[in-house]
Amino acid sequence: MKKRNFAVKLTTILYACSTFIACSDDMPATGTENNGDNITAATSKYVIAAKTQDATYLVTAESLEEGTVTSVGAGTETIGGSYWVFYDDDFLFSLKYNDGEAGTGASYILNKTSGKVTEHQSYTFNRITTYGIWGENVITASTNDGNKETDAQGNRAKYLQFNYLNSNNGTTTTGNCLAENFLGNGEIVSFAGFVEANNKLYTSVIPMGMSHYGVNTFPDKITDGELVAKTDGGQGSGSYTAGQIPSTQYPDNAYIAIYSGDSFDEQPIIVETDKIGFACGRNRSQYYQTIWAADNGDLYVFSPGFGRTATSSADLKKVTGKLPSGVVRIKAGETSFDPNYYYNLEEQGSKHPMFRCWHITKDYFLLQMYSEGTMSGKNAPVKELAVFKAEAGLLTTVSDGFPSTNQISSLGTPFCTEGYAYIPVVTNDGSMPALYKIDPETASATKGLNIEADEVAAVGKLTSQTH
Repeated sequence: MKKRNFAVKLTTILYACSTFIACSDDMPATGTENNGDNITAATSKYVIAAKTQDATYLVTAESLEEGTVTSVGAGTETIGGSYWVFYDDDFLFSLKYNDGEAGTGASYILNKTSGKVTEHQSYTFNRITTYGIWGENVITASTNDGNKETDAQGNRAKYLQFNYLNSNNGTTTTGNCLAENFLGNGEIVSFAGFVEANNKLYTSVIPMGMSHYGVNTFPDKITDGELVAKTDGGQGSGSYTAGQIPSTQYPDNAYIAIYSGDSFDEQPIIVETDKIGFACGRNRSQYYQTIWAADNGDLYVFSPGFGRTATSSADLKKVTGKLPSGVVRIKAGETSFDPNYYYNLEEQGSKHPMFRCWHITKDYFLLQMYSEGTMSGKNAPVKELAVFKAEAGLLTTVSDGFPSTNQISSLGTPFCTEGYAYIPVVTNDGSMPALYKIDPETASATKGLNIEADEVAAVGKLTSQTH
C-alpha cells in the first residue's frame, strides 16, 4: 500500500455524526488543475449530509458562516450512513453499519461538470466499530470470532478484522490478527480511532476482558476467579455467557499501539500508562476516538474514565476503575508517554467528565462533556462543550454565544478548519439545526449556517473532481 508522507494529517469518521479535520479556506476556494492540454478551474464547496425523514441528502453550501441550506427536495440522495469520512478534500465516504452484518458503502465526489455531489465508488466490507485513514485507504476495524484457532472445548479465538477501502480504485482488501492476549494480559482487545502522524499510525487499544478461549488458554492471566461469569447475563452488546470475563481487569490503564509500516500485519510498539484509564468514548459497541495529534506531531491521549462505570452485581464481580477523565501525551518521535505530562480534566471548567474530543488547531482540542456530571446510563446527557489548550493544560467551558444545556436537544460532531470548529446543534425551540463556530482562543461561539433538516450527519468540504 502506498503511504502519504506528512507531519500531521488525520481524518476520522464517527457514528451518526462525523468528525472531519482538513485544511481549507473559510470560503470555498477556486484553483486550477492540468487536464491534458487544458487548464481548468477546480472549485470547492462545503458539503453537508442531512437527514430528512428516512432519506439522507448531500447538499452544498458556499459558506458555513451564514445563510440557510435545505435538504428538502434538494441535493444528492445517498444510501445513508452510520459513519462518514472525508478523505482529504477529494472524496466523501458513507459507510453503513447494517447491524453487525457485512457493511455497505459508497464514496462521493464533487462533480466538476454539474457542480453537484455524485457517487464515485461502491464498497462492501466486514463489520466495523472504529475507522480512520491510512495512506490511500479508509481503514476500519472490529473484533469478531475468527475461524482459525479454537481451544480444546471448541471455543473460537477472537480476531481483529480490518478493511482497507482504497480511495482511488474502489477495491476492498481485508486483513486480521489475533485479538487474544494482544497486550500480554490474556484479554481480547479492540481498537478505538486512528491517527496518522510522524509517518506512523497510532491507535488506542482497548482491553475488553477474557473470552471463553482466553479463559481456557491463558488461565494464569485470570487475576480473580470471581470475575469469571457463572451465569449468562447482560443485554445487547453488553451480553455475556458463563465462562468468560466480560469486562476488563485493567480499567485504569491506557495502551497505544504504534505502527510504522502500511498494514496491520506488522508487530506494533505498545505504549502503556497507568495515569489514565482506557482511551476511548463509548456508545454500546461503538468506540469513539479520543487520541489526536497536535500540529507539532505530539499525540494527546484522552480518557473519559469509563472504567468507573463497571460495577459488580450479585451475579457478576467486575473490576471498577477509579481514575477520572484525564489526558497524557506521547511527544512527536517518542515511543513512551511523557512522564511529566498529565492533567485531571475534572479539576477544571465545570468539573464534569468528558465524553469525546477532537483536535481543532495547533494544540487546541474540543471536548464534549457530560453536562450533568454523570456518565452512568446510556442516556446520560452530553450537551456541554469545553476547549482544552494542551501545552498549558487549560480547560475552558464554552458558554459565550452558545445555547445553554437546557436549550440543546443534541450536538453533532464538528468540522474543524482554518483554526475553528463548526459543530451542528439541534435546539428544542423548534428552529432549524444550525452550525455554531467555536473560536478556541476565546472558547466562544457564533451561530452560523442554518440547515433545514431533521438531523445533520456530516459537514466537510470537497474540491471538484473529473473522474
